[in-house]
This record gives sequence, structure tokens and C-alpha cells, in this order.
Amino acid sequence: MKVVIGDITKAEADVIVNAANGLGPMGGGVALAIKKAGGKVIEDEAIRICKETDPRPGDVYVTTAGGLRAKYIFHAVTMKRPAEPSSVEIVRKCLQSLLEKARQMGIKSMVLPALATGVGGVPKKDVARVYREILGEVKDIDITVMDISGDFIKYLEG
Repeated sequence: MKVVIGDITKAEADVIVNAANGLGPMGGGVALAIKKAGGKVIEDEAIRICKETDPRPGDVYVTTAGGLRAKYIFHAVTMKRPAEPSSVEIVRKCLQSLLEKARQMGIKSMVLPALATGVGGVPKKDVARVYREILGEVKDIDITVMDISGDFIKYLEG
């Protein structure tokens, strides 16, 4: 697992991970940045898929990546409705679901933000602990954790 300070919308990888809700709208945080950079097509697809599949917190669903330099966006559902609180347990399930989906699809590289640490309200140090535990030993997928401010990275490296 690599850790990088940077803008996830500029990352180049098979998959860029979005911190998503289970309804599809991409209205804030990383989701809004992805929509602005990659195009509304991502959000339109997300809303359609959510209506069809009704994803729950901890689930992952897949859309195209619009104009981003990725093959797919993996939407990790950290909350059912926009701006609801999340939890460490949901983040843990999201990370496990991300790895499972990536392996099913033959994904070789994935870039993740600090899931649920924005409007989800989960403390960054708690999320960093779960990232180290679940992603730290992954060898078959090139995983990069990207944080625009660097605040999350200090907990990952600590």
C-alpha cells in the first residue's frame, strides 16, 4: 500500500474509489470532485444502478469512469443516504468488498480516498488503523491511498 498526497481525480489506475451513498447522488467531498472532473455521466450511472440494486452500507457498485484516467469507479457505500454518519465497521466491510470486487474483475491498480472521514464523521486515526490492517498486506493489487490534504496520511504512516 502506497500513500500519496494528491488529487484523486488526477490519478491514473484501473479503479478510482468513490466514497458513496447508496442512492447515487454525488453531492459532496470526494464524490463531488469525481463528478466535476469525470462528468455527470458517472452520477447518472450511479443513480440508475442504485435504483436497480439498492446497495447497502459496506457494498460496492461499479460505474464507468467518465473523463477520468481510470477504467472504472468503484463506489464504496459508506452510508445509505447522503451525509449520514458512517462507522469503522462499515469502512471495514467496504474495504473487504472493494478487494473482493477488484479480484473478481481482475483489477491490478486501485486508488482510494480516506473513506467515511468527511461527512461520514469517522475519525481518521480509526480509519487508518483499518486500512493498515486490511490493505497493508495486499500483494496482488497495487493499492494507493490518496489524500488531498495529507491529514489522513500522517495516521497511515504513524
